Amino acid sequence: MINLTNLIREYRQEKDRLILDKIYLELKSTIKQKAKYIYFSKWYPLNLYHKCKFCRNCNELNNIPKKEHYIICKDCKKCRCVKGYFNLNKNNLCDYEDIENDIWLEILRVVDNFDIDKDFNTYLFSCLWEFMPSFITKDFVKSLTNKSLTQKDEEGNETQIDIPDESEEVKLSLEDIFKECKTKKEKKLITLFLKDKKMTQEEAGKIMKLSQQSISLIFNRLQKKLKKYL
Repeated sequence: MINLTNLIREYRQEKDRLILDKIYLELKSTIKQKAKYIYFSKWYPLNLYHKCKFCRNCNELNNIPKKEHYIICKDCKKCRCVKGYFNLNKNNLCDYEDIENDIWLEILRVVDNFDIDKDFNTYLFSCLWEFMPSFITKDFVKSLTNKSLTQKDEEGNETQIDIPDESEEVKLSLEDIFKECKTKKEKKLITLFLKDKKMTQEEAGKIMKLSQQSISLIFNRLQKKLKKYL
């Protein structure tokens, strides 16, 4: 049996392609095992990357590792993050070969950063334990908008989930904003701007029979009250 740690040391010294091929053959079964789990069995939460300000400003997430946020957030009723999970295979989000290639590229990075005085197997295991494909980024999760996905609940049951597009999320946020309007003038002003996004303060003042300066004061007051939404 080839000592993998010694093989890595040899490659680091000589940078020989043939040695790298031997490393790949030694790790081929590990790569396949990890790739199959990620592609066929792993379920990622749709709120893996929190994009709403409710999540970013939530005190419940203080001192909690980012990878564990979804445990707390999955039942939260305040945020605008869509609840549910996605699976790369079930939702046809990539090819299986993409996962194998991504893991091999990660191993190459691990090889370059490996402390040759330590045991490679232990180091590799710790690096791949929480490995996530490089393409699962914030933009990738955001691209799932408006797609019909298969989600998996805590009991393991699979159901369909339709991800709303961004316009629906904005609409929900505006409804919450409207609730912050306490006076009739504030409610009237926000209603005018919601109906006509191109409306100016002067035009709103004519409709409400107020000066532009008065509209500006109301608008600035609203901005301060709605800061958490904007």
